Amino acid sequence: GGLINWKPVDPYTNSSSVEVIFYQAHSWTLSRLNCDQALIDSLGLYVDGSFFTGEPFIACQSSGGCSGTGFTTISQATYCTDFSTVVQISSGALITKMTLNRNTNILVGFDGSSWAIVIKDANDNPAAKWKVITRIDLTQKYPINSSPVTGSLPLIRVIEGQTAIIQIPAADWDKTDDIRCRWASSSGTAGDECGDICDNLPSANLSSSECTITWNAVRRSGDIAAPLTTSTYVVAIMVEDFVNTASTTPMSSVPLQMLIYTYQPASGACSVTPAIIGDRPNRACIGVLPGVQHVERIVAAVYCTGDYITEFITISPLYMTKTAKAAVSGTTNQWYITLTWTPTTDQIGPQVFCAAPIDQNQLTGSQHCVSFVVGYLPPNLITPIFVQGSASPLGTVFANHSLFSIQGKLSFTSFSLPNTVFMYVKATNAVYRPSRNGTYIQIFNNANSSSPEWQADCGYSSDCIYSGQTVIFLVRNANWALGATYYILFSSGAASGNIFCNPESDPITDTSYWNFNIWDPGVSSTTTTTTTPPTTGTVTTRPLSTTTPNAGLTTTGIVVTSTTTVQTTTVTTTTTTSITTTT
Repeated sequence: GGLINWKPVDPYTNSSSVEVIFYQAHSWTLSRLNCDQALIDSLGLYVDGSFFTGEPFIACQSSGGCSGTGFTTISQATYCTDFSTVVQISSGALITKMTLNRNTNILVGFDGSSWAIVIKDANDNPAAKWKVITRIDLTQKYPINSSPVTGSLPLIRVIEGQTAIIQIPAADWDKTDDIRCRWASSSGTAGDECGDICDNLPSANLSSSECTITWNAVRRSGDIAAPLTTSTYVVAIMVEDFVNTASTTPMSSVPLQMLIYTYQPASGACSVTPAIIGDRPNRACIGVLPGVQHVERIVAAVYCTGDYITEFITISPLYMTKTAKAAVSGTTNQWYITLTWTPTTDQIGPQVFCAAPIDQNQLTGSQHCVSFVVGYLPPNLITPIFVQGSASPLGTVFANHSLFSIQGKLSFTSFSLPNTVFMYVKATNAVYRPSRNGTYIQIFNNANSSSPEWQADCGYSSDCIYSGQTVIFLVRNANWALGATYYILFSSGAASGNIFCNPESDPITDTSYWNFNIWDPGVSSTTTTTTTPPTTGTVTTRPLSTTTPNAGLTTTGIVVTSTTTVQTTTVTTTTTTSITTTT
């Protein structure tokens, strides 16, 4: 399988030539192009270990040639990014810059005839020819168009007889473009887009707007007759961007090809497949900066006693490294890997990472993908700073309190309605409503952390309000437990940016991030105070400066004062002792 996408370095250039960045990725059997973690960590070249030494290269595919455009064949070997010893696949990627004529409108890509023997065409005959083609059109609009970005695991494992739902990430740096997915065709807008593997997935449905494949997994008739217990299909998709929803002419077309492997679970396998459960949800959008190291964690769970994760199948952006899997501390059914990535300026824009967990019976979870937006930070929520006068109430509050306000590092305005608790939290940038559901704000009672006392899905709930840099959430008819302590958590994306795929705020899972207590009138305080008689003595002190507010010269948060110097010679002291008891 493989993919190609491209973008201009400067979409606003008025020059007659445009510097373009190409990104290509492709996958092979591990025995053919070997890769291991040491090779990834050292940024090693992804080299063919057999007689085939040409490797995939991006060449001109236009029938009239590419003369005069400035395009030259890209034949450099790629860098290894991922490998799997369980499914015996390796993947590599390469970033290349090239200066093209502003009038360029060409087809480029790589082709060949080296499908594995198990790959068949739509008629169940051995497949040979393959093509991965993209259209580059720099003439369409100003600013100059960038192609859509997509990605997928090189191989997706699905259980025979079940309905597979495969979500493909597809988006565009040009946020106003309309993105659509379609099956590749032998006579598509990019010419022959799929070689011998067009129409390879029988009776599957592809949602154009959601870029989601729905398919009842079956074996090929020839594989059943063989007999084989598995089948391998090739899926070829084109992702295209249009100037608006009414347009029927794509500005660019980019390819995505991957394998789909049907299998029957082994005897004794769990009835529930493993699943990635964190730290980010599927299709999350994450903002990162070039030149700044970014760390994420991928967490998977198994659902039968004694099962465990053996591996994560992955496809990663260039320069990303991954740790070996490890058990999540304090759990018996969760494992994780840590991703570490310092993107380069050549990677500014969207980049895709996908993963799927496999257990010891080779039972495989669904593909789980996130999109990184290099060059943009999300509007992360600011840790509350409780300062008298800037957060109200502080500490313990009444059970019928109707206004909760909290100030971060910037100011906000507050208001209230009857029987409604308003809560506020600030963010580092302007905030917008999330573009997807499953983005929760939750309030938990410390005494019961298993389920929230209140929650709102900010993807659609009218109880979440976004204003400037402030997230406001409404708790209607709050019914707090007397004497209880509560904490507030935020899902990934409870606040979002407004470019590309709407980069999400980081999740807040720290139970000490925001706490409040409810006053219990049944618990009272009695204070006993004793006072000793005053004693008077005379001492000589040095001059002291005292200040009094100057009412004519004040500004918010700052009091401008006048100064008076006094001499003190007599001091009266009174000793007061207070003892507080609680009943």
